Amino acid sequence: MPAFYLTTSLALYLLSLAFDGALTGAGRHVPALQMLLYGPWGIAFGLYQWFANPLLALAVLAHRRFRRLALGCGLLALYLAASSFAITRLPDNQSYAFQDVTGFGAGFYLWLLAILVFCMGQLWWCWKARSAADVPGWGWLDVALIAALSVALYAGTQMPSLRFEPHKVIVPPEQPRTL
Repeated sequence: MPAFYLTTSLALYLLSLAFDGALTGAGRHVPALQMLLYGPWGIAFGLYQWFANPLLALAVLAHRRFRRLALGCGLLALYLAASSFAITRLPDNQSYAFQDVTGFGAGFYLWLLAILVFCMGQLWWCWKARSAADVPGWGWLDVALIAALSVALYAGTQMPSLRFEPHKVIVPPEQPRTL
């Protein structure tokens, strides 16, 4: 397992994008891919959990040369991801109204597991490896998974069902004027 922790983490991350990330009131759901694509808009609402994604990306890129930095970024990503349990309301992409979060979907738990697997594998190699050469490098499957992730992100931006117009959430609707 320690030799394949990066591949396992990337595969779990990619798989998480195929499922729902959050379940909201009135039977609605928020796909994990949509949460990844439009997560930066959460800053306006005080939701910083999305930053676990770039931290994980930085950790994956630095996993061999800067082992301890990668572990630190991974642990910070795990903390931010776990803080998602405190989210109580999210906007949806149909009504643009805030809905109560009733639970989390399989995509969320796979995302959390991907970060946890990376942290455990990186911790193992920080403890075991004497030099950067001892840490497993990139394999062809890792590169293929990153390419598949890139294709999934591009496809997600083209899907009409995942379209989200943040200005409809941020700007309040105009009130009808009567004369």
